[in-house]
Amino acid sequence: MKASRQEQKSSAAAGARVGSATVAVESEADTISSSRPSVWMAVLFFTLLTAVMTWPQVLHPASVPDNVDSYFNMWRLAWVAHQLPRDPLHLFDANIFYPLRHTLAYSDAVLLQGVASAPLLWLGVPVVFVYNLLIFGSFVLCATGMFLLVRDLTGRADAALISGIVFAFAPYRFDHYFHLELLWAPWMPLSLWMLHRTLKSGRLRDGVWTGVFVAAQGLSCIYYTVFFATVLVAFVPVLLVGRLTRSHRRAVLALIAGAVLAAAILVPYMLPYRAARAEIGEREAGFVVLYAAGPKHYLAAMPQSLLYGRLTGPLGRHEKRLFPGVAVVLLVAIGLWPPLDRTRLAYAVALAVAVDISFGFRGLLFGWLREHVMFYRGLRVPARVGQQVLLGLAVLGGFGVSRLAAWFREHRPTWSAVAVASLGGVIICEYLMLPVSLVAVETTPSPVYRWLLQQPPGVVAEFPMPGQYNLPFHDAEYDYLSTFHWRPLVNGYSGMYPAAYNRLVTAIGGFPSDASLAALRAAGVDFLIVHERFYDKERYRSVTRALDERDDVAAYGPFADGPFAIRAYRLLPLSRGGAPRF
Repeated sequence: MKASRQEQKSSAAAGARVGSATVAVESEADTISSSRPSVWMAVLFFTLLTAVMTWPQVLHPASVPDNVDSYFNMWRLAWVAHQLPRDPLHLFDANIFYPLRHTLAYSDAVLLQGVASAPLLWLGVPVVFVYNLLIFGSFVLCATGMFLLVRDLTGRADAALISGIVFAFAPYRFDHYFHLELLWAPWMPLSLWMLHRTLKSGRLRDGVWTGVFVAAQGLSCIYYTVFFATVLVAFVPVLLVGRLTRSHRRAVLALIAGAVLAAAILVPYMLPYRAARAEIGEREAGFVVLYAAGPKHYLAAMPQSLLYGRLTGPLGRHEKRLFPGVAVVLLVAIGLWPPLDRTRLAYAVALAVAVDISFGFRGLLFGWLREHVMFYRGLRVPARVGQQVLLGLAVLGGFGVSRLAAWFREHRPTWSAVAVASLGGVIICEYLMLPVSLVAVETTPSPVYRWLLQQPPGVVAEFPMPGQYNLPFHDAEYDYLSTFHWRPLVNGYSGMYPAAYNRLVTAIGGFPSDASLAALRAAGVDFLIVHERFYDKERYRSVTRALDERDDVAAYGPFADGPFAIRAYRLLPLSRGGAPRF
C-alpha cells in the first residue's frame, strides 16, 4: 500500500499520464482537489440544467405529461396523504378496484415520495403542483447523488459533474418521464457513496447510512431495488476479495448492520405486495419477452431527440430506448483502458450484469433469477434495469473524464478546463429533446363531485368503462378524479389488473342493459357517473336516454364539465320481486 501511494504521488508529480493513471478509492485523500466547487454549487448547476432539459414544464406547474401514468402518479401521492392520518394500518387498501384489498400494492406505492409530499398536500397545495415538484427534484437529486459518488472516487469535481449529467439526464430518463418511481433513483449512487466510505473508514455510522439509502431506494422504486440488490451481489465481492484486513473486517460488520437496518424497514413494506401477488398472480413470461431489450435498443434514441431522433429513434419503442450517447461510450472506453484498479473493475462487472439482465431470457441471468428469486416473477420489464446501466456508465465515464483531464494537464494545460467543459456541453447536446406534450389538470372538484360529497356513502362506477381489450381507457383519470371525493371506486388503473375487474368489464359490455346493471349491483355499486367528455356525443345521448327511461335508477344533473356535461345516477335498491324500492 505504501508503494502504491508513492507511485500515485510520483504519477501526480509527473502529470498523471493517461495510459498509466490509476484512480482508486483507497487513495481518495491524496487526489481530491482543494479547488473543487461545493456541493451547493453543483446543486445549483443541476437545478438550472433540469429547468432547461424539462422545458417548458417549469412554466406549467398545473400541467402534466400527456400520459395515463401522470394521473395515476397524482392519485398515489394523494391517497398516501389522505390515508396516513386516517387509517395507516390500511394504507394499501386503496379506494380503487372495490371491493378488493391491497390495491395500492398492484403497482409501486411510491411510499417515500408519498410521505415526503404529504405535508404539502395537508396544507392544501394541489397535488399536481406537488407531483411536478417531485419530478423536478428527482433530476436534481439523481445528479447530485452521482456527483457525490464520483467526486469521492476520482477526486475531481468536473468529472463528477459530467457523471451527474449522464445519470440524471440520459434519454432513458425521459422515456420514463411519466413514471414517478422510475425517476427516483438518487439513493443508488448515495448508497454506493456510503459503501465506499464504509470500506475506507470502517465506521458503523457510514455502514448504517448505506442501509438507510438502500431502504430509501426500496421505498421509492421496487424495480430498482430488485435490480440494484442483484448488481450489488456481483459488485461487492469484487471490491472485497483479498482485502479483508482488520479495518475491512470492521467495514464488513458496519455494512452488515446497515443491511439489517434496510431489511427491518423493507421486509414489512413487502408484506402487502406478497398478499397482492397471492390475489392476482405473477407476471406472465410473455410480458418479459415483450419488454426485454436487445443490442439494437442500446442504439435506439428517443424519437424526440434533437440529434438522433430521426436516425435511431425507429429502432426502439417505449421501455426499450437505452441509447446513452456517443460521448459517454467513448469516455467509458477511456475509463476502462488498462491498467484497471479494483474499483473500476467492480463497476465494469456491475455494468455487465445490468446489461445482461436487460436482455431478459436472451441473457444469461434473467431466466435463472426469475426461477429462483421470487421478486423477479413480479417484474415484467427487464429493460428497466437501464438506470443501473446508466449508473455503471456514469461512474466509468467519470473515470474517463479524469484520465482525459490528466492527459490535458500534462500535454495541453491551458486547454484542460476547456476540454472538460466541452465534453459536458457535447453530452448535454446529445441529450436535448423536443418539449414534452403537456395537458392541464383540474385542481378543484367539478360540480358532480361536489354533489357526490353531499350524498350518503356509496360505491362509484365511472363511465365509459373500458372493455376487455381497451384497458385502461380512462380509468387512470377516474383514479385521479376520485381524489376529490375518496368514495370507493370499482374502476381502477394500476400495474396489474385483478381477474375480478376483467370479469366486471366483460359483464357490463352492453351498458346500460339489464344484465350490465345487474352486474354493477352485484359488485356493490351505488352511483354511476357518466361523462360526455369521454363518449362521442351520440353515444352519450343514447346512454343517458336509456338510463333516464329506467325506473330502477334515480337521475341527477346534468352537471357542467367545461364545454361538456356529466350525468349522475343512483341505483335504487330492489325488492325481492325485483321492483325498485324508493
